[in-house]
Amino acid sequence: MAIVAVIFAGGASLRMGQDKAAMYGGVERLKECLHGAGVERCVVLCGSETRRSLFEGEVLVDPPEMKGLHQLIPWIHRRLAAPVLLVPCDAFLLSSEAIAAFLGSAPGGGVPCDENGRRQPLFAYLPQDITLNEFAESVSDLLQDLPSVDVGGHGAAFSNFNRPTELQHPELSNRRL
Repeated sequence: MAIVAVIFAGGASLRMGQDKAAMYGGVERLKECLHGAGVERCVVLCGSETRRSLFEGEVLVDPPEMKGLHQLIPWIHRRLAAPVLLVPCDAFLLSSEAIAAFLGSAPGGGVPCDENGRRQPLFAYLPQDITLNEFAESVSDLLQDLPSVDVGGHGAAFSNFNRPTELQHPELSNRRL
């Protein structure tokens, strides 16, 4: 069964001060990376209905009763009934090569580690048959049973960015905002 990428693009980006879903090529750049890695279907979770028109393709509005990503992930996994690759919209360093390396190293699912060896659960690959703890209080708790995956020299690609000060990353210096 084909993997479905789910791009999280519904946040308010308050700490960044601008919409992260539009920075560094935005969601469209992420879709290109995913397609380049062989992921054919991408679903954008846009947050509220007012954001739907910001994105092209398959776009879903987050259910209003969801109180965070730890609730949204099990919901979308059930709804899609397929293996799911999570992708935050602030994955400014993500590349097709990094995605392919991760998926090749985690055929049974997993959570990639960044360049500092930290688990990055917002990039997790969830096999279709995984049972998620729907009573988890955080995304980390929700995905704690998935193995950590060393992605070799691609660790930086699995970073996300929340504040303008984090944009000083050397690999971002040659990318257009």
